[in-house]
Amino acid sequence: MEKIVKVNDTTYILENERSVVITFKLEENNLSTVDEIVKKLGYEHRSDFIRDAIEKYISYLKSSSNNSKKDY
Repeated sequence: MEKIVKVNDTTYILENERSVVITFKLEENNLSTVDEIVKKLGYEHRSDFIRDAIEKYISYLKSSSNNSKKDY
């Protein structure tokens, strides 16, 4: 379910309650690479890029699962 969250008098965001915040560790050199990609591709936040990357990798795994015994 989605809900509207008031940030300030002029800004509201639509929050998807199905989303879950996660925390993970990343090596500094990988984080630098992520930051470079975020900047080059015009993402506003790291999390937007990471979310897209995970979604694309999951799609890749699903599409290539026909060639694998493992289903995702």
